Amino acid sequence: ESATGDFPLSGDAVNVAARLQQAADSWGILCGERTVASVRGGFEFGPVTPVEARGKAQPIRALALLSRAAPPVARRTPLIGRNTDLEQLELVARRALHEQRPFLVSLIAPAGVGKTRLVEELLERLPGIEPRAIVAIAQCLPYGQRLTYWPLRGVLYRLIGVPDDAMPQTVRYAIRVWLEGSGLEAMDREVELLAATVGAGETEVSDRSALLVAWRTFFEIAARRAPLVLVFEDLHWSSDSLLDLFEFVMQPRGDLPLLMFALTRPELLDRRPAWGGGRRNYVSISLEPLSDRDTAQLVDQLLEGCSAELVNRIVRRAEGNPFFAGELIRSVAERGGTDQLPDTVQATVLARLDQLATEERRIIQLGSVFGRAFRPPGLLALEPTLQRVDEVIDRLVDKDLLRSTGADIFAFRHILIREVAYQTLTRAERGRLHAAAAAWLEGLAGEREDSLAELIAYHYREAAAMATAQRPGEAETDRVRQKAVDWLSRAAEVAAAAAATHEGGRHLRSAIEFAEPRRLPDLYERLGDLAGLGDVSVDAYRAALRLCREQGRPPEQELRILAGLLTILMRFQGSVANRPTEEEVVNLRRQARAVAEHVTDEHVLAAYLASEGFFPFWLRAGDRGATSEERAEADSSAKRALSIAQRLDDPNLQSMALDALAGTGQIADDWRRGLAYSEQRLAFHDRLTMVEKVDAYGMVVWSATLLGDLARAEQVSGEGLAQIQPGQVPAAALHVVAWRAYVLTLLGRWDEALAMADRAYQLYRDLGSSSTAYALHGFMAAIDIARARQDQQLFDRYAEIHDEVVSAYTTSTDYRHWEAYAGRDPAPVAQAVARFQLGQMSRLDRLERALNRLLDQDVLLPLATVSVIRDYAQAHEFRLVEAQTERALGRLQKSVDSLQRARTLFERAGAAPYSARVRCEQALLTGDHAEMEAGLQVLQRLGDAEQLGRFERLQVG
Repeated sequence: ESATGDFPLSGDAVNVAARLQQAADSWGILCGERTVASVRGGFEFGPVTPVEARGKAQPIRALALLSRAAPPVARRTPLIGRNTDLEQLELVARRALHEQRPFLVSLIAPAGVGKTRLVEELLERLPGIEPRAIVAIAQCLPYGQRLTYWPLRGVLYRLIGVPDDAMPQTVRYAIRVWLEGSGLEAMDREVELLAATVGAGETEVSDRSALLVAWRTFFEIAARRAPLVLVFEDLHWSSDSLLDLFEFVMQPRGDLPLLMFALTRPELLDRRPAWGGGRRNYVSISLEPLSDRDTAQLVDQLLEGCSAELVNRIVRRAEGNPFFAGELIRSVAERGGTDQLPDTVQATVLARLDQLATEERRIIQLGSVFGRAFRPPGLLALEPTLQRVDEVIDRLVDKDLLRSTGADIFAFRHILIREVAYQTLTRAERGRLHAAAAAWLEGLAGEREDSLAELIAYHYREAAAMATAQRPGEAETDRVRQKAVDWLSRAAEVAAAAAATHEGGRHLRSAIEFAEPRRLPDLYERLGDLAGLGDVSVDAYRAALRLCREQGRPPEQELRILAGLLTILMRFQGSVANRPTEEEVVNLRRQARAVAEHVTDEHVLAAYLASEGFFPFWLRAGDRGATSEERAEADSSAKRALSIAQRLDDPNLQSMALDALAGTGQIADDWRRGLAYSEQRLAFHDRLTMVEKVDAYGMVVWSATLLGDLARAEQVSGEGLAQIQPGQVPAAALHVVAWRAYVLTLLGRWDEALAMADRAYQLYRDLGSSSTAYALHGFMAAIDIARARQDQQLFDRYAEIHDEVVSAYTTSTDYRHWEAYAGRDPAPVAQAVARFQLGQMSRLDRLERALNRLLDQDVLLPLATVSVIRDYAQAHEFRLVEAQTERALGRLQKSVDSLQRARTLFERAGAAPYSARVRCEQALLTGDHAEMEAGLQVLQRLGDAEQLGRFERLQVG
């Protein structure tokens, strides 16, 4: 009342406060539920006490204040709802470590479902399973596809016992000491391969298969010394080369106590659909969301005393994601209010970050620039004005946002916290901070520049991209762009030194985006070198050549680029969809010849001369064949190149020159000579780059197949594929795989042939290019098997690939002649055979397939056409084509003798499906039921439903 100075208060809040006061003990404090929620982290409370209040339908939930809370200790989320998964992991661990059965376990689930938490629980129990076990963890960073083998550094350094900042010479010495006593014969090579992978090597690694074998050997030695557990986290962020390495090393040789975990989100399966398939001792666990009951139990454990209504709301919102549920709980505990829960896990994390003090939030933001983990000195490098950094980090650890990983390294408790924190930075601020991070790492690098090159390059690349978009033309932007080019170029060489050419090419393409004109010729030339084959390489060399001339570069560089360009266009023409005209190629050759007159560097000259040797080979796929003068000129150039290469002791140049000589022999229809030159290349295959090595195997298989030596072709193709590791030289690998699919089809090993065709299909898709006409015969063979087995789904699959490949080439090439092969109508195939030009290294494998298809469908060609092809094949020892033509003559003339010659040729080659066909066709003429039955049994075993039906109809007829 105004007269007395009293101001009476009323309402719900006063009513509740009065009831709490009345119910409290003397000198006690009783708090309502909302008050408790808002201050829970700082105080201890008693159990819930129901308090009746007037006007309230339900009692008030009150808690007695007991004392201030001890300094908070972050509580790890309890493992709930994963007992079955954990038991499965324990069983696998016992089998792997006790029974010495190497196992790979893939844990696949979206972010926050609990992959890492499940493995942490197993690792805590590991001493009880195998106390001697050593654990090494490789963590892929969010930008890991730009860091080729970065995660392996942690594993290598952990096992050999060196600190993270060890100098390259220290790393190499430690590897050598660690390997002592292992019984390795090539110790120096093993040391260099392992060191090169982490940027601590002294030489470049050209043989990627050797690098993969070195890492598998390294893990095998480690597992023999003590049971080994390897954990690869966030593998979906890894580079393609690291995935290839991982897929290879997870197939160890022998019995070993080795257990490997791959923790990944489902998007890895988009990149590698066949991940883990076909391997012994492989387990894939797809973690499902928690049930509502398990989620409710998790909420109860983390937020004691909360209402059933709040539990239900959190359960519904979290949808079984334990990380989401935990963050919702922490958000409720820190904010106090429960009126509105965030809709997504990202929004929940963001709400928590918004509740942080300014200095805490800033530390989180700065740390996110480095990725999953960071060091305090790095934060100060980004923002020197920071105060009490260690104290603030401790508070963030207490709030369970960060975790100490030892020494002075702190990691985000979950990668989603890092992702959300990074998104709170503006693009301009990210660019500035990435530049500062790169500069700090650059200052730390010292002698470790190669080890850190890809990481520094990543930060400068991000900084340059953002600065270019927002502050083009400024001096600081130009400086950062130049730094980005420097480090991306270096990163490309580091990747290439570890035989990771795919990642090296990616670094170079990024460098080209930011480079000044004066640096572009070298960058484009190097990109052409690393791209390997195909239109990408051609485009890079063309750009390098144009810029080289515009800037007046030395003739040595111009000739080097011209040699590279001509080699791709002519030698590897099957990988180039945009075939140049003869006039364009002749003009390039004329230019190269003129430049060569001013070049004295023998290595460059040999490369140019060897490229010249492939001109007749290039011509044969066009409108005309090479003249005898052109063949002689090419032969002379190749021999000069071989002489120089032998004097220089350059095995790859020798191989290239021998391949050109083999080609000129094949152009002259002397495939025996071609085979002899190709066999010479295999004599020193261990000194060749993978492209040269695999090409040598492919050329031997090609020649042996056409000459009818299928046994040799099968043997060499198998040996060649054994040299190729996953992801390695895919374009060259496709060449051998396609030939092996074709050879196995002829041999009647159709299931194996289809396995090869599937591998060819995957390689084709991985290459992302239809410029693969050199593999056409492999897909044609798969189409034939699908047609024979009347498997429509299989037929459609390979018919689609066939049509894609053929349609990518111009009508002037012989590749287009076979565009109707995958169709239903055989008439266009007959027309293609009629137009087929014999000689000049014609693709007789495709002709053989076409003849077989026509005969299988009872389409008979004119006698004159068949006779010409037969005489040609007979004269040049093309036994399989000869066999098909004898079969055709037997059908045309109803000649048992011709069919017998065909059968003999097929049987000598081991071509069981085709000798069986001829056997049945003979029986139709002779009426020999036993012979017919014998032939049908072979077709039955093959599953050749088409021919079984055909002969049934013919017998009835």
